[in-house]
Amino acid sequence: MQTSAILLIASIGAISVLLMLYVYIFMFERRLFLGLWFIGWSIIAINYSLDAFFPDLLRQNHLILLLSLSSYFYANLLISWGTLIFLKIKSGISLFLSIGIIWLLFFVFFSNQNGSDLQIIKYTYLAIFALSFWIGAAMIMSAKRYGNLALFLGLLNIAWVGNTVIFSYILKIPQMAPYIVSQILLLFNAIGLIQLFFKAQKDEIERGMAHITYLTFYDELTGLYNKAYFDKKMQELEKTNDCLPISLLIGDMNGLKFVNDVFGHQEGDNWLKRIALIIQQSCRQNDIIARWGGDEFAIILPNTDKETALDIVHKISEACKRNQEAGILLSISLGAATKSDSEADLSKVLKEAEELMYEIKLIEGKKARCAIAETLDKLLQEKNYETKEHVERLESLAKEFAQILNFSKENLNNLVQATKLHDIGKIGIPEDIVLKETPLNESEWFIMRKHVEIGYRIAHASGEFAHLADIILYHHEWWDGQGYPQGLKGEEIPLLSRIISILDSFDVMTWQPYKPAKTINEALHELYLKAGTQLDPTLVPIFIKMMTNKSLSN
Repeated sequence: MQTSAILLIASIGAISVLLMLYVYIFMFERRLFLGLWFIGWSIIAINYSLDAFFPDLLRQNHLILLLSLSSYFYANLLISWGTLIFLKIKSGISLFLSIGIIWLLFFVFFSNQNGSDLQIIKYTYLAIFALSFWIGAAMIMSAKRYGNLALFLGLLNIAWVGNTVIFSYILKIPQMAPYIVSQILLLFNAIGLIQLFFKAQKDEIERGMAHITYLTFYDELTGLYNKAYFDKKMQELEKTNDCLPISLLIGDMNGLKFVNDVFGHQEGDNWLKRIALIIQQSCRQNDIIARWGGDEFAIILPNTDKETALDIVHKISEACKRNQEAGILLSISLGAATKSDSEADLSKVLKEAEELMYEIKLIEGKKARCAIAETLDKLLQEKNYETKEHVERLESLAKEFAQILNFSKENLNNLVQATKLHDIGKIGIPEDIVLKETPLNESEWFIMRKHVEIGYRIAHASGEFAHLADIILYHHEWWDGQGYPQGLKGEEIPLLSRIISILDSFDVMTWQPYKPAKTINEALHELYLKAGTQLDPTLVPIFIKMMTNKSLSN
């Protein structure tokens, strides 16, 4: 048997071991690149087998030679594709389909030009050299991410190209040495890919373990310590007096539920991160800061007396005021307590700080809710969702209509406040939809309808206006049940919601910003037509009479 055949058989043996390893890994991983590598190396093994055991078949049968060469090229193309997927380099299937089609067109062209088998073999190998050089360069560029092994494999690819081109094509050395070197480089490359895969797996596992270890004592969102670490530290400090006096701060963020309901939980997370950063910047390097719960923070201040602890509380409060955003005050209610006596129980000091925090929150929480209440209608006007004039006109109409209906003072106040806030949910709708001058499409309209639900959540979250939540939610319901969000009918709709629907419809018709407004008589006639369908048929005539009398008196 010829030396080249023996070498090929040895290569087939090595490739068979590689293929078994690929299958083993693929059974557990189900990774696309492993499948591509397996298919590619399987085709190469078939070609080597033909060349080793049936050399005459390739040399004497032109068609089988062409099939062997084309399968060899596509095998390398699959391996290259798999390698780029492994390296997470963007290269879609369309790119490799294009390469495969272009190569095939030239291959068919050369085959039909009566070119010698040697020329076709050279063309095929040149294409494979180009692929190997490309993958080698990609690996070298990925070395920063995958380490020296990727750099080595990249250089190995380029070395294989250089070895084959220089010794077999340029110098045309007939000895077996360059061929042996070429085969060894190829096999090293295949083995190296598997090593690189295992290294990547090991790195991924280590990163996962490091992340799990991190999460044991750290809060993932804010980067502060978590409650587990805080409790552990409390137990350690309970056993020593080295850090006396020890002060503890317990804080509860104000208004987080409101931020979550109005701007979404992602924005709420941003507020938590901002308050965490403020606390970090206001405390000292040795202080232990933990996120104690959803919106609660706990701080251990070693070697800190009560006065210094209160200074830090003041510092945090002032920093919150400086970081005011969107008209809503970022704030946290903080309680402070100090252990000065070595006989004192640190857990009781913690409880004292917590109780003080709740006492302070009763006052500051109410202030925060009042600040939110003052901010709500300002937000609408600042965003130009509701003009100040529109709100004032609605308020005036609401007072007049409430008087006609003999409303109590409480109902009057509720109606006036509800007219101011009925569209507050629009602050949670994208600006380009709310301010769009042309008719909304179906998807935009679906989003716009959500403003009543957002308004409902805002009213509940504010605390001050929780009793108006249903009025805001249902002010777009229709008398005949064709409205939204729940399709309520008739008197199922709250009375104040029905009134707001009439007032808002009238004002919108008589003060159109983007098209000619209707006259008062035209608007009243439109209300009359809508009575019994969109609007309350009992209230509409009363409103029409009120506005008619008012017009006559003017």
